[in-house]
Amino acid sequence: PAARSLERLMNPWGLGQRFVFVGATGGHFASTVSIERLRRLNPTLSLSLRSVSFLQSSEALAAQLDALRPTVVATYPSVALLLAEERLAGRLHAVPQEIWTGGEELSATRRGFVQQALGCPVVDNYGASEFLTLASECRHGRLHLNSDWAILESVDAEGRAVPPGERGASSLLTNLANHVQPLIRYDLGDRVRQDPDACPCGSALPVIEVEGRNDDALRLGRPGARAVYVPPLAVSTILEDDAGLFDFQLVQQGPCELLLRTGLQGKAAVDGLRRARLALSAYLQHLGAEGVHIHCKSGERE
Repeated sequence: PAARSLERLMNPWGLGQRFVFVGATGGHFASTVSIERLRRLNPTLSLSLRSVSFLQSSEALAAQLDALRPTVVATYPSVALLLAEERLAGRLHAVPQEIWTGGEELSATRRGFVQQALGCPVVDNYGASEFLTLASECRHGRLHLNSDWAILESVDAEGRAVPPGERGASSLLTNLANHVQPLIRYDLGDRVRQDPDACPCGSALPVIEVEGRNDDALRLGRPGARAVYVPPLAVSTILEDDAGLFDFQLVQQGPCELLLRTGLQGKAAVDGLRRARLALSAYLQHLGAEGVHIHCKSGERE
């Protein structure tokens, strides 16, 4: 990351730094698996590189970060927003020197809010489970594609290449580093625009703009009560990993009203929605969101 580049030049191994990743930690997720691999390859990192689950309540998350006192927090933009709100509410006291974000779209408004609330720079990157480090920010805040490790083709709806300067309907990834499980022109679904002009930072790597995952967070709670903030990736983790429901749409219809849709039909829909309702209800109660009603519909998409 570009933040504090001079300090990193003098301390390339990050001695004295405390890194904390906030995300899904209980399964075979690319991010947490990579962190655990680093810890095993380099045991000296075991005390300075930690993972914290984002599936816990915001109060518990803030308390855990206060205990760990990280200098760098790596997480998703939606979780960074949650941490910013916890700081403004006086429930988070940890003072990181940097926030690293990835996995979701980071708008300028979100970045500004997080930076102001937490009092530190936000450095964004772009990646996917199929290739974690596709692009990183330079000091000008532009994403540079690691084109020596991956090929990312911006294509239209028919799969035809779009010229630099135009945003495609999707993007195709070819991983040049994965010799165990080759991925060739894998459809990521992200809309990517390659900048035809060179970046003022001097890097020869191409500059890209990405429209990727941009789901809304849930804010649940009855009027007069403190709202419970639920990051979108936490919802996906519960519904997919705990309930086994992958074809779904969740719509908030009121302060404590949710509509869960699936395109499945028949017994598969009934079983999937039953598991999903139970898992999501238990999770929301664990977060402190009481009295949430989850209505289910099958056989439809919107």
